[in-house]
Amino acid sequence: MGYALLGATFASHSVPALVAVLVPGVAALAAVALVRRPRVPGGRFGRRHLAWLVWALAFTVWEVASLVLGELSFSLLLDPVLAIYPLRVAGWVLWLAGLWLLVRR
Repeated sequence: MGYALLGATFASHSVPALVAVLVPGVAALAAVALVRRPRVPGGRFGRRHLAWLVWALAFTVWEVASLVLGELSFSLLLDPVLAIYPLRVAGWVLWLAGLWLLVRR
């Protein structure tokens, strides 16, 4: 919660905001890469996983293409909502909770 309160103080699309997003993102990637978990029997990559992967890739392509082309992106669509500090904190909390859930899986 404290990190969300801090991260929400940075202006949208600024370098400090980018760094504040990258720190937990890189930490989550490092945790996933470094922590070895025992394999679950039958834990294969299935259709459900493929569907989530397709959605994640589509979202990523949209965001990157929007950034490169200077077009409308999901981040820009959320700017009016996230301009309000309590809603920005809630957005940070949701984002950090999502990262935590991904790392735990």
